[in-house]
Amino acid sequence: MATSTENRTSILNDLQHKAQLGAGAYSPVTSTEEYFVQPQAPLAEAFKKTLESISGYCTIMQSESETFAEIAKMCENQTVFCNNPDLTALLNAHGISHNSDSEYTRTAKISITSCEALSARTASVAVSAAQIKGRRAIAAPETHIVIAYASQLCTDLPEVFARLQATYGENFPSQVTMITGPSRTADIEKTLVLGAHGPKKLQVFIIHNQ
Repeated sequence: MATSTENRTSILNDLQHKAQLGAGAYSPVTSTEEYFVQPQAPLAEAFKKTLESISGYCTIMQSESETFAEIAKMCENQTVFCNNPDLTALLNAHGISHNSDSEYTRTAKISITSCEALSARTASVAVSAAQIKGRRAIAAPETHIVIAYASQLCTDLPEVFARLQATYGENFPSQVTMITGPSRTADIEKTLVLGAHGPKKLQVFIIHNQ
């Protein structure tokens, strides 16, 4: 039986060997078909089913006007946090009160953001620093509403990152965050708690492109 010292030496030697091979020894994963069952249903339906299985919410909408009418009902006259100019124009058009001051996230109950892409297999939402100007919008309020479009749906994460690379090229955002369901932890007595480190509710609206 190998001793702990022998195991440690073996691991270090292996790491050193990998380092000598360099980055060229690794090839990027472009598909997960070999490892995971791919979504069989239409991608929007697959995303919705998976997100709802992990305590998130997803609504598939036919138009922007229907979507923002639904958001108006959700907000119940509350002022939401949103610093995306395109979204704030839509909020204005539908009479939804909003505030773009980052300090408002300290008390805001709801934030609204766009996204870069959606991964149907994992029900992950990709957001980047190029869109949200910091992390407060996706971390501070109790409810995070994401506005997405059917054209942003990807089968899995490799496709999401390929899309990001194609979009930004050499000017890749300083940070990309993958949001998979509401914030959760089971560290305390193995009891699942939502909202421990971020929003306790994640609502994704997927709008059919018009």
